[in-house]
Amino acid sequence: MKKKFAEIISSGTEIMQGLYPDTNACHLSARLEKLGYAVKYHTAVGDDLNALCEVLEIAHKRANVVIITGGLGPTVDDLTRQSVAAVYGRSLVSDKHAEEMIRSFFYSLWMKMPENNLAQAQLPAGCLPLYNSRGTAPGFIIHEPDAEKVLIALPGPPRECLPMFDEQAVEFLKTNFSSACAMETLVLRTINVSESRLNEQLQPLFGAIPNVSIGFLAKAGKIDIRVIASASTPLETRDLLENAKTQILRRISPDCVYAEGENVTIEQCVANRLAALNLTVAAAESCTGGLVAKRLTDIPGSSRYFIEGAVAYSNETKIKRLGVREKTLNQYGAVSGETAAEMAAGMRKISSADIAISITGIAGPSGGSETKPVGLVYFGLAAKDYVLSCQRRFKGERDLIRERAADFALVLIRRCI
Repeated sequence: MKKKFAEIISSGTEIMQGLYPDTNACHLSARLEKLGYAVKYHTAVGDDLNALCEVLEIAHKRANVVIITGGLGPTVDDLTRQSVAAVYGRSLVSDKHAEEMIRSFFYSLWMKMPENNLAQAQLPAGCLPLYNSRGTAPGFIIHEPDAEKVLIALPGPPRECLPMFDEQAVEFLKTNFSSACAMETLVLRTINVSESRLNEQLQPLFGAIPNVSIGFLAKAGKIDIRVIASASTPLETRDLLENAKTQILRRISPDCVYAEGENVTIEQCVANRLAALNLTVAAAESCTGGLVAKRLTDIPGSSRYFIEGAVAYSNETKIKRLGVREKTLNQYGAVSGETAAEMAAGMRKISSADIAISITGIAGPSGGSETKPVGLVYFGLAAKDYVLSCQRRFKGERDLIRERAADFALVLIRRCI
């Protein structure tokens, strides 16, 4: 099994200056991975002919598939055609069908075409044109079968670039330049565990499973374990992933893995579980300001499991709405395990929900003290046979503390069910 490697070159001074995010490279990488190509490099380069030629020469040497985006417009700083022609030793010739498409594009808008737009129809001799139904810039493919090399040039605007790749370039790659291996990715989503801890637990697996790589994608309070496997067939790839998954789950706490899949959220997991078990939940929140309720009700069909939410910010509201005892607030304070427990118990009583969650804490930036610093959050959970409370300390800005507190509240609900 011989892997084919890919490189993506993003051209444009506007990218180098940080004026636009390079979203094309992100989306193209994901598409190439699904096709079985390992993306080794992302390169960004400004609108400079010598610099473009330099990065193209380097990419041609080290990658089987080179994709360059941008620089196919009609202006003097659109230099992709010229640089490709120079590096690949080809002249630029006018493509008559591309000319007609450019003229028709302006005609459809009732606009006179500037003559310099015809420069976009100048393509490297012998290339395969990729005609543009969404704009004026055609792309093109240069295939060197003996060298096992292919270059794909695509327009810069994402609304033109990505459809052109999906609708034309993918079919070419599958037909003429298919990868020798099948690649698939498994994502295990974790929460309430640090990246360093996961790294420590999974260290023995790094490089130990043939044709499998394991990495991490860290987000606020959550870590994705990304497992990429490659083999000759999709079936062999899936077998490799299952084996890797088994070994990973043996080494980490199963409680920290809340989902399998790229885009599954913790609230979706909780919602699905509540609905499947025909259970209901209610939330009493202070420092998170209704964030748990929002996230649970963002999901369509949430009326099946979500009863109500209350933002009990003041002590008076905690007493009147949730039945927290004034004695508890005076003795322990609003930010305490005792108050959190009474908030949860009171919410479960007034809502008749199966489960009630509560949150009270100090999100900052002010309001903290030596004994109760910013980031200290208490949680309460009330169910049929018990009421419990616990505390966590979060670091970061106010919004991050609130987000992580909401995450942990959802983790507690998930553990309860």
